[in-house]
Amino acid sequence: MKDSDKKILIVIAAIGILVAAFMLVIKPKRQEIKSVQSQIIDLQARLDDLTAKEAQKDQFIQETKEFNEQFDEIVAKYPADLNQESTVMFMKGVEEANEFVNDSIALPRDTVFYVLGQGEISARDTVEVDEEGTEPYVCSQDAYSIAYNGSYKGLKDYLDYIANYKYRMAISSVAINYNADAANPVEECAGNIMLNAYAISGPDRVADKPTVSVKEGKDNIFFGEIGAAAGAAVSYDSDQGNGIATNHNIVILLNNANNDTSSGIIVASNESSEDTYVSSSANSVQNLDIQITEEDGKKYITYSIGADSKKSEILSSDVTIFVKSSARVDSNDTNGVDVTINNSTDLGVYIKVSDDDSSSPRFNVKSKTGTVKVY
Repeated sequence: MKDSDKKILIVIAAIGILVAAFMLVIKPKRQEIKSVQSQIIDLQARLDDLTAKEAQKDQFIQETKEFNEQFDEIVAKYPADLNQESTVMFMKGVEEANEFVNDSIALPRDTVFYVLGQGEISARDTVEVDEEGTEPYVCSQDAYSIAYNGSYKGLKDYLDYIANYKYRMAISSVAINYNADAANPVEECAGNIMLNAYAISGPDRVADKPTVSVKEGKDNIFFGEIGAAAGAAVSYDSDQGNGIATNHNIVILLNNANNDTSSGIIVASNESSEDTYVSSSANSVQNLDIQITEEDGKKYITYSIGADSKKSEILSSDVTIFVKSSARVDSNDTNGVDVTINNSTDLGVYIKVSDDDSSSPRFNVKSKTGTVKVY
């Protein structure tokens, strides 16, 4: 090989080495440098932004506090839910505060319509929880269709009552009718109102606990009074429980505690046997606890006043209690019983109360579980 050819090959090899060095080393390094410079620019911009925000830290903290207070103030104008007990008590309060009577009220289920931060939503949609697991604020609404009657003044007072109520409501429609032939038509207004109520549930929102001041009605709407049982047990209804006086599991005698001949309160499974007596001579209302239980296939009744307690087996198909009471002698005669009845069996408990004081009864059922009926 000629020397000139060798020189050419050496030059070509040198050029190849230079090209390889550029492609494998220099070019990647240049790209890396550009990338680092770009990151430096981005980080510098973020640093400048954070530095500017740091200078306004106290302002941002104060503004955030004010915004949260404003948010809480707005949310507080709405209840945390639209439970029907609270709605019923609200409607009752409306009648007590105004010359206005709710003849009928439709109470449909409330519906979700908006989630703060997520937008409008329907009942078929799923409420999303954020990455931190925080519950969102969910807005719901309900529309109550109300048929009413009252005076024209009562209607105006009602509208004012709604406008100034502690929670935000809206009346979407009002229909007013009156009897033109009446002596005073404006005192006999009637019509329909569509009342819209709203609620916001979410973090730290606590639902109102309604104060229910309505007297208890019936445990069973199909039979008798409070504590009524199912059809087979209403045989005592035919004589209002009078038959219990001659055939009963327990007798309760309530008399003037100042009577020296006997204790003011006597509870017994056998009136002729003092071994079955639980009694009290105190001239005051005593707590009488009655338990009806089942043990090893047998059923028992346990009656107690304080630590004094007796227990007997129930051999009948139900439990009957006869209360023989008496009228009070004077204002110093305060004797009586507050009765707690816990019936954990399938037996019915039927109580006949006789000759109790009409204005200040000595016998009072304070609480009960299971089937319990008082005549």
